[in-house]
Amino acid sequence: MKKTILFLSEMPITNGVIQSQLMPIILRAANDGYAVEIMETTGRFDSQEKDRAQIGKKLEHWMIALKSIAVKRHTLLPSIIYFTWKAFGIVRDSIRKNGSNQTVIYARNYKFAPLLLLAKYLWGVSYIYSPRGAYVAERRFYKKTKDLLFASFIAFFERKAILGSTKIIVETDGFKEHLKELYSLEDRRFEVIPNCYDASLLPSSDWNRDEMRKELGFSGKKVIAYAGTVEVWYEFEKMIDLVSRLRKKDPSIFFQLFLKEDYARDESSGMLTELDTLMEKYGLAKNESYGISSYAPTERYRYLSACDAGICLSVPQEFKSMMLYLKIVDFIGARLPMIVNSEMTESVAIIKESGAGAVVDYGDWEKSVADIDLENLFNKKNSNLDLLKKYSSSEIVPKYMELFKDAFKEK
Repeated sequence: MKKTILFLSEMPITNGVIQSQLMPIILRAANDGYAVEIMETTGRFDSQEKDRAQIGKKLEHWMIALKSIAVKRHTLLPSIIYFTWKAFGIVRDSIRKNGSNQTVIYARNYKFAPLLLLAKYLWGVSYIYSPRGAYVAERRFYKKTKDLLFASFIAFFERKAILGSTKIIVETDGFKEHLKELYSLEDRRFEVIPNCYDASLLPSSDWNRDEMRKELGFSGKKVIAYAGTVEVWYEFEKMIDLVSRLRKKDPSIFFQLFLKEDYARDESSGMLTELDTLMEKYGLAKNESYGISSYAPTERYRYLSACDAGICLSVPQEFKSMMLYLKIVDFIGARLPMIVNSEMTESVAIIKESGAGAVVDYGDWEKSVADIDLENLFNKKNSNLDLLKKYSSSEIVPKYMELFKDAFKEK
């Protein structure tokens, strides 16, 4: 019987995050001879469902089994319990079919913490856990009683899940130290593996960048791109203000937002519709100095590579600035210099290492924006982006394979 890896995904397989951060691992595991099963959730982040048929063919080719659970946007039960209830039968049946000694689970989200504990203590299954974001840390900054109670509830299960895991995968050293402090943990279970760009999706050698720029209306423009969702933890007004100020130096600068309509939280609802108003406030005209559109996850690097720089300004709170956002590694994959705020320490270190980009300071906003050297920012010859190939999936994914191998050895 083949060794089986059961992947638990908190989002649909069509979602851009899953496509870029989970799918390369899944396909490599299948290629390496593992029996691979995926349990996805549907109903919450489904804006890219048009790509399902194409993804389905890829899974079928590799004989990867896919199971789904429908998750409502709002439930009476806390999500951490609701996910466990909905997914329990699928996980149980998979373990019974494949055998507990031949199964390892990989889960990406705190919502699966109780399920992981049940799998370990009911059936003796080993698992690898990846807390994708400092969720409990966020709740600590909230003041509402329900948020504080919910944080304590999650923290109880997440700490138990971390202690029971074979390995804990975190994307930055900062996040590792944060979790160690938060949960009083030791080093031995942690593995720092950053987000990666999917090297298999990079434009081919015969790709015509000029044709792509013409197709997107970028000819004659210096395009600064933002790619991702519209969320409360990104400083969109500051990004718009920054582009407006840079356009006074160089009117050819154009702000392109590649956006998804999915929202991770209710607090972000309505932000997308307010962007045009913010643009008008800072003197940016639609189609003339900014554009809003989207792309399929598999097309991300063709679209981003047609731009000239990337931008991501986050809120300054520690629990967000410690992360290495997916859009940052996407910029790296597209070989884009980037603009970030000084609190984003991991991204700042990347800029310093490669010489590609600029850092702004919220505490000295006007001066730090004015000090951006546009000629240097857009001149890739002055940087060494080749140093950042370590963020390629070809470098990152094998690290996961080693963890899976070790997890089976421990059985």
